[in-house]
Amino acid sequence: MRVTLIYITVAFLLLPFFIVAQPKTVISGLVKDKSTGEPLIGANITFEKGLGTTTDAYGFYSLETTYSDIKLTVSYVGYKPFVKLIKLNGNLRYDILLEPGVEISEITVSARKRIEERLEAGMTELPVEQVKIMPMLGEPDVLKAMQLLPGVQGGSDGRSGLYVRGGSPDQNLFMLDGTPLYYVSHLGGFVSVFPPEVLKNIKLYKGGFPARFGGRLSSVVDLRMKEGNKKEFHGSWGIGLISGDFTLEGPIKTDKTSFIISARRMWIDLLLRPATKIGLKHASMGYNFYDFFGKISHEVDSRNRLYFSVYGGDDRLGFSYRVNEDKIRGNGKYVWGNVLSTLRWNHIYNAKINSDFTLFYTRYRYKNRLFYKSESIKGENLYATNVNDFGLKADYNWYLAKDYSLRFGGGMSGNWFRPGQISYKNELAEQNVDTIIGNLNRTKALNAYVYVENEVSPVKWWKMNIGTRLVNFNVGGKNYLSVEPRLMSNFNFGKAGAIQLGYSKIMQPVHMLTYSGATFPTDIWLPSTPGVPPGLSTQYSAGYTKSFKNGEYELRIEVYKKDMKQLIEVKGGVPLVNTQLWENNVERNGTGYSKGIELFFQKTSGPNTGWISYTLSKAERQFENIDNGRPYAFKYDRRHDFSIVYNRKIKENIDFSATWIYGSGYPTTLQNGVYNNIKPVYGGVDLSKEEYFDIGLGEAYLYPGKNWLRMRDYHRLDLGFNFRKNKTGKKGQKLERIWTVGVYNAYNRQNAVFYYYEHENGDYRKPIKLFQQSGFPVIPSVKYSVKF
Repeated sequence: MRVTLIYITVAFLLLPFFIVAQPKTVISGLVKDKSTGEPLIGANITFEKGLGTTTDAYGFYSLETTYSDIKLTVSYVGYKPFVKLIKLNGNLRYDILLEPGVEISEITVSARKRIEERLEAGMTELPVEQVKIMPMLGEPDVLKAMQLLPGVQGGSDGRSGLYVRGGSPDQNLFMLDGTPLYYVSHLGGFVSVFPPEVLKNIKLYKGGFPARFGGRLSSVVDLRMKEGNKKEFHGSWGIGLISGDFTLEGPIKTDKTSFIISARRMWIDLLLRPATKIGLKHASMGYNFYDFFGKISHEVDSRNRLYFSVYGGDDRLGFSYRVNEDKIRGNGKYVWGNVLSTLRWNHIYNAKINSDFTLFYTRYRYKNRLFYKSESIKGENLYATNVNDFGLKADYNWYLAKDYSLRFGGGMSGNWFRPGQISYKNELAEQNVDTIIGNLNRTKALNAYVYVENEVSPVKWWKMNIGTRLVNFNVGGKNYLSVEPRLMSNFNFGKAGAIQLGYSKIMQPVHMLTYSGATFPTDIWLPSTPGVPPGLSTQYSAGYTKSFKNGEYELRIEVYKKDMKQLIEVKGGVPLVNTQLWENNVERNGTGYSKGIELFFQKTSGPNTGWISYTLSKAERQFENIDNGRPYAFKYDRRHDFSIVYNRKIKENIDFSATWIYGSGYPTTLQNGVYNNIKPVYGGVDLSKEEYFDIGLGEAYLYPGKNWLRMRDYHRLDLGFNFRKNKTGKKGQKLERIWTVGVYNAYNRQNAVFYYYEHENGDYRKPIKLFQQSGFPVIPSVKYSVKF
C-alpha cells in the first residue's frame, strides 16, 4: 500500500510541471491503409529528432509542438513511408493514408520503432504475416508461433498451450477485441482457435504489465481483429489436411461501413464416420471442430466509430453403437467451446482526449450426453459445466503534454459459474423409475476494477509508466480487494542501448481444474470462494536492449523473478465430476516460484529474417500435503529452452521457413523400485503365492518424490514452403494461388510424452521394463488456398 501511494504521489507531483510546460499546438488524427481504409495499430510517427509517438489500438495519434512548420514522417511495416512538411496555424486534425509497398530493407527498418525506445520490455508484437508462413503442423497457428519466443513453452508435443515464465495455462489472459476468451484451442489443444486471416495485431505481455490489464498471473495475449476493407471486396479460401477455411471482407457502405467474416471447419469427420461404420459394422464415430469470426465497423463521423465483433467455436465428438441386432444400442455426444460478442464505441473528444466504451458477453461450456437402451432398461447421463461473463468497461486516453499522457478507466462484470450439472435418468422396463441427481453449486460473482496509467518522460533519455489497478472481487458475501501497483521504466542511452525495469502485482480470482478422465481433457473454470482465495503474483524484471545496423538487428536480454501464492492443485485420484463440493478435492494455499534469464536476437529485415531465442529458467511449486510439503519441480519446468526461426524469401513468389526447437526434459514422477507385500490377504486368500503373480497382485512401488525424474531432451525440426502464383480470373479479378507444403518433425525424433513400466509380455514373473510413449512422428502437410 505504501508503494502504491508513493507511485500516485510522484505521478501527480509531475503532472503540474508537464501541464504548465505544454506547447499550444496539437496535431492529431488517424493513420489508415489507403487501399482498405483499415486503421493501422502501432504506426511510427516522428516530427522532431528523437520525438514522436505511435498510433493506438484505433489508429489514433496526437502530437504537440512549439514549431509552426514540422516535417511529419509516418512509417509502418509493409507500407511506403509518408513524409510531408506541414504548416501549423493552430490545432490541426490530419488523417494520414499509407500506401502498401514492397518491404525493402530501408522501409522495414524505418517502419519499426527502435527497440531502445520501447517502454514495454516484456511485450512482444508478433507480425501476422510472420505467423502465416511458419510451418505449424499443417495450419498457421498463433499460439505455436508464440511458443518460439523466450519465456514461453508449449507443454506436451504439438499442443497449443502457453506456459509463460513458470505459469499454467489458466494464468494467461486472452483478449479478442478487448473481450476475454476462456478456451483457445481445438483437438485437445493441438490447434488454436485464432486464424491469422482475421487478425490485424498480436501482442504478448510476459511482464511489466500495464495497469489496464489484470485478472491473470502470467501473461496477456491481446489480439485485434481486422475491421474489413472499406473500399472493395476481397477474400480467400483454403483447404488443408485438417480443415478448410473461408474469409470474406468488404464495404457495406464505401468508406463508412465494412465487414469481415471468416469460417473454418475440420472436415476429417466426413471420412471418419463412414470409415468407422465400414470397419466396425455396428458402430461409428466422428469428430470435428469449427470457428466463426465476424465483425462490422461503422464510421459515424470523424469523431465516432462503432464496432461489433462476434466469435463462436465448438469441438464436437459423437459416437453410436448397437449390439445383438439392436437389443442393446446407444450413442454419445461431447461438445465444448466458446461464444463471444463485443460492442464498442470509440469517441474522439478533441485532439487530446479519446475514449473507448465496451459492452461484452463471453461464455465457455462443456457438455456430454450418453444415451443407452436395451430390452430391460433405458437411460441417459448428462454432465455439463459452464462459465458466463457479462460486462461493461470504459477506457480513456488523455494526451496532456508532449512528454506526458494519462490513461485511465474501469469496468464491471458479472460472472456466473456452474462447476457441474449432473443428471442420471433411468427407466426400468418393469418399474419405470426415473432418478435425477442435482447440480453442483452454481456461483455468482461480481468483478469491478479501476486503473490509472501515467506515461511520463522527465528527461529525453528516461521514460516510465507508473500505474495502479484497484480490484474488488465479490463472491458469496466475501470481498477480495487488491491494490496492484505497476511500474515500467526505460533508460535510453542511445548507441549504448537501453535498460528497462518492470514491477507488477496481480490478483487472479478464477481457477481452472483439468479433468483428464474423459475422451478429451475437461476444463472446469471455478471462482474463488470464501474458502479458496484468489491467486496472487508479484513479478520483478530487468532487461537490456540494443539495436544494430540502424535497427536491422535487435538484441534483448531480460531477467525475471516471479512469486505466486494461494495456488490450488487437484488432489491425486479424485474424479471431479462426481462431487458436490469441488473445494474438498483440491489442495489449497500453494506457492509457486520461478526465475530465469531470457535472450532474444532478431533480424528484422531483408530477404533473410528470423530470430534466436534462449531461456534458462527454474519453476517450482509447494503444497503442504504434496510430497511431504517439500518444493518440487513444476510439471513444465524446463531448464534450457532454445529455438531458431529462419525465414528466406527465395524468389518473389517462393518463401521458405524453418524452425528448430531444443528443450531439456520435463520432470515426471516414476517409481524407482518394486517389492511384494508381506502376506497380502484378500478374502482369506494369500495373494503372495506364485500362482497369483500373473495378475500382479501383491506388488507395491517406491517413489522418491514428486517430479524427481527428467524425461529425455526434446528437439524437433519443422520445414515449410509457400509457392505463390498470380492469375487473372474470368471476370478480370486478380487471383493469388498459394501452395503451402510443410514437414513437421522432419528427422522423425521420437520425443517422449510420458514413461511407464510394464512386465515383459505382460508376465508378472518376468522383469519389469521402462517404456516410452512418443509424440508425433514425421508428418507431411499440404494446403491449397486462393486469395481474391
